[in-house]
Amino acid sequence: MTPRTLSSKGQQTRAALEHAARKLFAERGFHATTLADITSAAGKSSAAFYRYFDDKEDLLAALAQSFLQDIVAPSGTDLRLPESAEDTEFFTTAVTGYWNMFKQNIGIMVAVDQLGAGQPRFAEVQNAFRRFGMDIVRASVRAARAQGYADDLDPDHLALAIALMFEQFTTVYLRPDAAALGVRSTDEDAVHTLATIWRKTLYGR
Repeated sequence: MTPRTLSSKGQQTRAALEHAARKLFAERGFHATTLADITSAAGKSSAAFYRYFDDKEDLLAALAQSFLQDIVAPSGTDLRLPESAEDTEFFTTAVTGYWNMFKQNIGIMVAVDQLGAGQPRFAEVQNAFRRFGMDIVRASVRAARAQGYADDLDPDHLALAIALMFEQFTTVYLRPDAAALGVRSTDEDAVHTLATIWRKTLYGR
């Protein structure tokens, strides 16, 4: 059943299960979160869970698909390109959007990452998110080239390198891993770091 075909009560129950799963996946990861953990956090029974999802992976797949369709796809439609090496606003705005999107959906991203290595359907979700980031970076490389910069950079290779750096940096930074490595994490510092690396890679300054 899709959310649109559910009654108001059904929509509330499904939303409660999805909210609980997002939170627990972010805190514990996919594998350490049990179905019982999700239903308990949502205040629902296991019977209620199975009315909406086949299993825990089916729930994650629904969350990931909704994330791609409702959040990722629309977010890149109106993004402008950098106008010059001094256009720090472009890089800050683009990274802020990426950061907020990732942070608000960290549970989904962590869970998809954990399953992506072994399951094609989750690998495709992960690659779809990566392609979204790559498209933006690739376009910025071409804009910089048109301005006389980045002639020695391959747009496809740089797009992949930057997208993967963002993904791994964000995943570690937004979870307890950063503190364990002795890094004090703030959103402002993270955005500034990523935006600066991206800009200097293209423009050399």
